[in-house]
This record gives sequence, structure tokens and C-alpha cells, in this order.
Amino acid sequence: MSKSIARLSLACSLLLSSAFAAAAPGAWSPQVEDHPSTVALQRFLDSVQTITGQPAPQILPISAGKDQAKLLESVRKGDVGVAVLSGGAVGRVAPMAEVMRLPFILKNSRQMFSLLEGELGQDMEKRLAANGMVLLGWYDGGSRAIYSREKLDSPAALKQVKIRVPARKDLTNLVSSLGGTPLQLEYKEVNSAFDERKIDAAENDLLQYESEGHYKRARYFYLNNNHIVQFEALVVSKVWWDRLPAAQREAVRAAGQESAKFDRDIWNQRLAKARTRLEKEGVKFVEYGDSSVLLSRVAVVYRPYMDNPATRDLLVKLMTTRI
Repeated sequence: MSKSIARLSLACSLLLSSAFAAAAPGAWSPQVEDHPSTVALQRFLDSVQTITGQPAPQILPISAGKDQAKLLESVRKGDVGVAVLSGGAVGRVAPMAEVMRLPFILKNSRQMFSLLEGELGQDMEKRLAANGMVLLGWYDGGSRAIYSREKLDSPAALKQVKIRVPARKDLTNLVSSLGGTPLQLEYKEVNSAFDERKIDAAENDLLQYESEGHYKRARYFYLNNNHIVQFEALVVSKVWWDRLPAAQREAVRAAGQESAKFDRDIWNQRLAKARTRLEKEGVKFVEYGDSSVLLSRVAVVYRPYMDNPATRDLLVKLMTTRI
């Protein structure tokens, strides 16, 4: 093969690679394959393929988004065309998202979605847009609650209880503010930690509690210890979005909204099924009557947001609603 032919072949190869990358940049979800968020994302990607006639973006490994700052930059640049962003990632560009992630600040997902679909969500949408991301829908991220081996009759009973938390500062501070002892352990270590009595309790959403068998070690699940009601945002890169014809954009937007509805439906179905099964397995669902006690205990966690003019009004509004 002559050098000129070789160069031409290489140039054609690079052009084809570039065209494919433009048509099908990567997609990312923070959850495993069978999780409602990833199932809903895949449904959206299948719709995108039908709408555009181009290969759908392939879902990247969870590890590809471990560095949230790099993930946001990849979406902004168009290297990642579609992503399901956690509330924490959204909070990097929209401070009000951080307020919504504070412990005990939201009652349930119904209240959360009413806020996301109102003025507050519109404000976050504008801030995402200013950072190169087009919002297509809000996903349910699950509500995190505490579950324990022995029954804890009141918030006061949390004192000195050893509670497993992931390597997250907010959850570590939360457990400390409630009087418990936070222990940061890998997720895969939770069952053995219960078995070896290294921990008395842990926290996560109901689906993880069921699927990982934590309920076999910790039979008490505290319903209004919904300490964080989580949301996720389905976004696409503006770089990718701007390449689409106007008619396709509208169809893709509709597919995103349908995907968000699908995600919430899956969550509701799975939660109902999980609770029915767990009750049959002997799990006790406990609810404390006075949530204001929980709010007062985590006041120290709220203080930085109360001191910040950009978040104070929203925090006061949500605290008042919660009580």
C-alpha cells in the first residue's frame, strides 16, 4: 500500500470514527442495570435511536462518572451525550438542589416532584442550561431511611447506635447530629458488619434494603426517617442537542418526559411489591409521630444554608412545610 493510500485510509477511518462519536456519544447512569433509573434511561435511549435513526448512545460503566466534576465537564463538552445526574451533581451548578438534599427537609417524593415541576425546578433547569445541559425530566432517586437490628423506640434511642454510612460527609454529619456513631463502610460489607455486630443499623432506600438482604439482619425500618428524599435529572449535552433538527428535538424532549414518568411508575410498583414481601418476611415498619424532634436535632447541619442568602429563603420555606 502506498503512503498516500495509507494516509487516505487513515483519514477516512478518523472521519467515520468522528461521525459515529457525534451521532452516539456515551450515556451514563449512577445506578446498576436493573435499577429503575437505568431501566428508564435505556428506554429513553431506545426512543432516541428510533427518532434519529442513529445508533443509540451506549451506557458507560458507573465508574466513568465517579468524579462528578469531570462528568459534568464531559456532558458540557458533548463527550457524554446523555446522563442521569444525582441531586448532588445538580447541586454543583444549582445551590437550591443542595437544600432539597438536606436531611428531613422533604416529606416524600410527592412533595419533591411538586417542587421540581414548579418554579424551583425551572430555576434549576436554567442553571443547567447555562452549564451546557438540557433538562428533559426528573427521575426518582429513592428515599433513604434508617433500619436497625433492634427496635429504636424514638429518635432519642439513636444515641450511640453504630450506623453504617457510605463515604459521604452529609450522611456522616447527619448520624452524628442524631447522637449516633457513624461508621463508613463499603456497601458490600454491610451484611458481614451486621453479622459480626460491628454495626447496629444502616441507612439506604427500601429497594436496596430488600435486594441486598439487609432486612434479614435488620428487621426494623423507620418510615419517617426519610432523611433524604432523592431526585435525579435526565439531561442531554447541549452540544449533542444543537446538532438535532428542530422536529427531532421536540420528539426527544417528549421521550425524555415519558422516560421520567416511566421511572416513577417503576419506583412505585417496586416499592409496593417490596413492602408487601418484606412485611411477609417479618419486617416491622416503624414511624415516629413527631418529626419536629428530628428537625431540631439536625439544626447544625442546616446552619451553613441558613447563613447563605442564596439558600436561606428556600430552607425556611421547606422547614416550615416539613413541620
